[in-house]
Amino acid sequence: MSVENKTCPTTDDDVTFYQEHGFIQYPQFFSGSEVEELRGAIDEAIEQNRERIVGAPGGGRSSKEYEQVFNQMVNLWRDFPLVKCFAHNAALAESARRLSGSRHVRIYHDHAMVKPGGEESRATNWHQDAPFWPMDSVGALSAWIAVDDVCIENGCLQFVPQSHKFGLQEGIALAKEGDSIVDKMKARGHTVQDPVAVEMAAGGVTFHHGCNFHFAGPNQTENRRRAFAIIYIPDHIKFTGGSEAAGAGDEMKAGGPWDHPVHPILAGNS
Repeated sequence: MSVENKTCPTTDDDVTFYQEHGFIQYPQFFSGSEVEELRGAIDEAIEQNRERIVGAPGGGRSSKEYEQVFNQMVNLWRDFPLVKCFAHNAALAESARRLSGSRHVRIYHDHAMVKPGGEESRATNWHQDAPFWPMDSVGALSAWIAVDDVCIENGCLQFVPQSHKFGLQEGIALAKEGDSIVDKMKARGHTVQDPVAVEMAAGGVTFHHGCNFHFAGPNQTENRRRAFAIIYIPDHIKFTGGSEAAGAGDEMKAGGPWDHPVHPILAGNS
């Protein structure tokens, strides 16, 4: 596939922007034909009723309310060779390495996120990603690929600039009515900047820091909104132990490095 031969677009100015704001956008990272193949693979996984987390109790699905936020499927790269071309894409990973200022980055996991359309669709609450990850310290980041055109109406991502500078906060229930890290920070007397909604055509990519405050509104269209994200672990991050969605938690030592075949280095040197 042509996605395997891309050139990393990340410049020094991009790194400065990302480190200041906590997110960055690349509007045309993948072409329409490239992302069409990814869309087909995600649709195939949906048709197969692929589990959220393979091997987890109940397939890793927790509640109807959570599914109304999005149908999430973790580590598709291990099941679908075509998806691996995106999840392990060298240019994407090199962007993550440069943005995070690290020697190398590993993959934590990928995840398809399919937000249903219609009246039952729910917003993804304002949250940080980092509280969900068994990592110490902060610095991990995500690439988020628009598999469909995304806009405010169908639940594009919205970011709060510079919110990563607040550091790690408590976890937020993504599907619980009214739970919001933005509201909590404002209630504590902090000034929180206005959000930036990132609308983009299919194939566009955003990167965001694990401590960035972000949100996606409900999908108010009749069509599902598909996205695909990859989480990257910079070299300085340690594994904290406990439950670990990507499937290697029982085989790594708490306080030790992320060193496992499920988490290969995708860019840089060890």
